[in-house]
Amino acid sequence: LLLIAAAASALQPPRLQQRRTRLHAAPAPAYVAGACLTGIAWKPVVTRAMDEWYDNDDTKFRRPAWAPPRKWFPPIWRANYFLIGLAASRRAAFGGIPRIAWVHYLLNMCWAPLFFHYRRLKAAVVLNAALVLTLVAALPSFAEAGAALLLAPYLGWLAFATALSLQIARLNP
Repeated sequence: LLLIAAAASALQPPRLQQRRTRLHAAPAPAYVAGACLTGIAWKPVVTRAMDEWYDNDDTKFRRPAWAPPRKWFPPIWRANYFLIGLAASRRAAFGGIPRIAWVHYLLNMCWAPLFFHYRRLKAAVVLNAALVLTLVAALPSFAEAGAALLLAPYLGWLAFATALSLQIARLNP
């Protein structure tokens, strides 16, 4: 009986593989919801910073004239996170999300606190560049799953945000 149990156990995939299989099989709404929820994780920090210094005329903080108004950020990010979640679901169904995409995701989660909470403007520019590079590196694997075009608006926004972040860092040494 012990021998049969050991053999049955050996034939089972490792637990990590079982988790990955379940993750790959998650429906698109789960990925979209996950992307949107993680996208709002830093909302309290961002909102506080917007009120206290970023969008406050009483501070000496300077933005370029071409910086978009504050009200544009939430809908742009909602649309981007929706598309990121949809692209992730397609890529996951195709065979899993590549490590470079997870690295990109982790870097993305670091940007808001770095810029808004810690006000490390120059470091945020470097992180912006890393976000663009890791997304570009991940795009071929998303293209294999027919999902790269879903990330095109996000890449465009990242490029714009990088230019904006660079100019903000220059204006606020």
